[in-house]
Amino acid sequence: MTVRPSVQQGIVPPMPECWSRIGVAGDRSCPELETFIHCRNCPVLAEAARTFFDRPAPDGYVESWSAILEEPPVAATPDATSVLIFRLAEEWFALPTSVLVEVTTLRPLHSVPHRTGGVLAGIVNIRGQLQLCISLASLLGMEAARGDRPHDGIGLTGTTGRLLAVEWKGRRWVFAVEEVAGVHSVPRATMRAVPSTVSQSSQRATQALFDWQDVTVGLLDEQRLIDGLDGLVSG
Repeated sequence: MTVRPSVQQGIVPPMPECWSRIGVAGDRSCPELETFIHCRNCPVLAEAARTFFDRPAPDGYVESWSAILEEPPVAATPDATSVLIFRLAEEWFALPTSVLVEVTTLRPLHSVPHRTGGVLAGIVNIRGQLQLCISLASLLGMEAARGDRPHDGIGLTGTTGRLLAVEWKGRRWVFAVEEVAGVHSVPRATMRAVPSTVSQSSQRATQALFDWQDVTVGLLDEQRLIDGLDGLVSG
C-alpha cells in the first residue's frame, strides 16, 4: 500500500504526482485531505510546482528566447481588423475578436422543451453556466449545405469541432463550428463587398469578403447577427 509522506514534518520531499494517485484526482485515500480539503491547498503540490518552474532550462532555451526578444517589434497595421476565422460546413467565416468570449471543446447539447429546433439548438454547460446554443447554419440558411452528415450531441463530428462563445451588448450566445483557424489581422483594404449571388440570409449577416490562404472568408456583421438572434429565438 502506498503511503504518502506527512507534510507536517516539512522535511520529506514531495511524492511524484501523489495528487493524481491518492489525491483528489486519484482514489482520495490521502490522509492530508482531511486537513487541506483539496490538493491545491497542500504544500506538497506547491513544492512540486516550485520544483517544476525552478528546474534548469534545456540547452539553447535561454539563447533562443533572447534572440526572439531582441527582434524589433512588428508595427501594427492601423487599418486592420482582428478576426477569428472558422469553418462551418464547407464555408469559411470570420467574426471580430472584440465579440469573442471563448473557444472551447464540444459539449453535450440539451434540448429546451417546446423550443429546440431551427435557430435555437438547445443549451450547453460551459464552466458551470448554462448558455443558449444556436445553429449558425440555420441562421445563415446553410441547412442544405450540411446535408445528411453524421451528427454527435452538438451537431458536429470529428476532433476539430469547437464551440464559440460570443457576446454583444450583454447577451451571450454559443454556436458550434467544424474547425477554428485562429486569430488573424486582416487589412480593410483587402476586403470587398458581398455580391448579390450570396444567399439572402447570409448576405444580411455578412458585411465583407476577404481571401485567406486559398479560400474566401465571409466577415460576419456581429451587430446584425447577434441583434437578430434575440427576435428569432424569442419570437
